[in-house]
Amino acid sequence: MTILVPTDFSKLSKVAIQYAVRIGKKLKAKLILLSVVNLDSSPGRVAVNVKYLEDKMAENAVEDFAKLINEIRSENKGKIDIASHVMKGFPVEGVVINYAQHNDIDLIVMGTKGATGLKKILLGSNAAAVIDKSRIPVITVPEFARFTSLKNIVYATDITNLKDELKTVVSFAKCFNAGIHILHIIPPTRESKLDIKKTVAKLSKTMDYKKITFTVSLHDNAAKGIDEYVLKHKTDMLAMFTHKLTFFEKLFSKSITRKMAFLSHVPLLTFKK
Repeated sequence: MTILVPTDFSKLSKVAIQYAVRIGKKLKAKLILLSVVNLDSSPGRVAVNVKYLEDKMAENAVEDFAKLINEIRSENKGKIDIASHVMKGFPVEGVVINYAQHNDIDLIVMGTKGATGLKKILLGSNAAAVIDKSRIPVITVPEFARFTSLKNIVYATDITNLKDELKTVVSFAKCFNAGIHILHIIPPTRESKLDIKKTVAKLSKTMDYKKITFTVSLHDNAAKGIDEYVLKHKTDMLAMFTHKLTFFEKLFSKSITRKMAFLSHVPLLTFKK
């Protein structure tokens, strides 16, 4: 397995790197750190100057990586298979996704916030864009998240494609022997017709995985309902699936998954539907 970690060398992005290092050790994965260098050119700038600045930024990134990898090795015991790469390009999410698709990446790990300034990119502003476009699973790591263990995964779903989606979540959870808490949020005005006991028994048998529970929660705001459930229970990770937004969704709202990339207090694992 190979994990890609885009970084801007900020303290916040290092949280995502440390998380990736620890989860990578559990999965016996190779880590690739990626820095995307870009300096937007405008009509008032001379092209040569832009190229010169980008070259200098790339050189700085190479130096930063050397220091960063030394720090990672000194702070973490055992062997770590880690490499770094610097690329120029825009938009950042496009460079990240293109690199992932052409380098057999299995998982992308990103921070949900980043540093400001000329030299740095805003990782946080690109996290939702990567979630939106990537066909490779993405873990977004909030500022205060730390990987200690992965015992409880909350899988939030509208149950439309429950069976197929759960197969994917189970395959990930099995790597850690983690429990899966299926969470379905419905409005208080709607009555659930699901027989939870029968549903869980059937799913556990079909998936050949016994560590599955099912909860139907009443809330008039799905994003808040998920966040409240995650906070109330000992949740190590939230898992969700993205979907393509319709024209009206794009006009009036955002996908719940994209909202959760910033609302969640725990790492968010997203899969493309």
